[in-house]
Amino acid sequence: MAVLKKKSTATVFVAILLFCIPALSGGSSASQEILLDLQNIQRVQQENRGKPDWAASGLNLLVPGAGYLYLGEKNTAAAFFTTDLVIFGSFLFTRLTSTRRYEASIGFARIYAHTQSRLPYDHAYWSYLSNRNFMNINELNWAFQNNREFDRQFIEPSEFYSWDSPEARDRYAEMRREAGNWRTASTLMLGTLALNRLVSFVSARVATRRYNDRMFSAPLLAPTADLENKSVGVVVVWGR
Repeated sequence: MAVLKKKSTATVFVAILLFCIPALSGGSSASQEILLDLQNIQRVQQENRGKPDWAASGLNLLVPGAGYLYLGEKNTAAAFFTTDLVIFGSFLFTRLTSTRRYEASIGFARIYAHTQSRLPYDHAYWSYLSNRNFMNINELNWAFQNNREFDRQFIEPSEFYSWDSPEARDRYAEMRREAGNWRTASTLMLGTLALNRLVSFVSARVATRRYNDRMFSAPLLAPTADLENKSVGVVVVWGR
């Protein structure tokens, strides 16, 4: 609304000059020139409404910083893009580290608990192996049977296990906790990645409005003169 008011004010001002300048220039050629300038200004205003905020926001949502690059703000674009790249790199690092730690714990269990299970590392079976109440599969299945949870019993021979010592079981449990901490960190990185995109999406809308206000809401009156025809005029320039 403020932009429209400024444009309307400038248009009225030019219209007033349309009648005032001929008296100073001594002819009607100045009026025609000013009228032509006014028509050109109105045409440019209609054609050049500024950049849509959804464009910059959409680009930032896909790749943080791309929307700012679209607006010409290279430093801000570089900051958002670098931040997103660092967060994404951290996510990959923590996720891969977590997976490697889980795989290492399974390798440890195969040696010291003698399990041959091929279940995925995030299966509940591997968590049961770290339970301090059970040293082998018989104790675990007995607990399931007492609780009438027969469907949770492990009956495949490859899933049978027996720890060599409580110390080995405790070490396995510690390895699982470390792997879980890395997995939690990777989840936080993923959330931070989404948050960075949300912030860049919202900030791009504000930046687009600031860009349009800067580029199209500041009228500058520039005088024109035609010495050959002895006429003068006024051009309104919208810019910085």
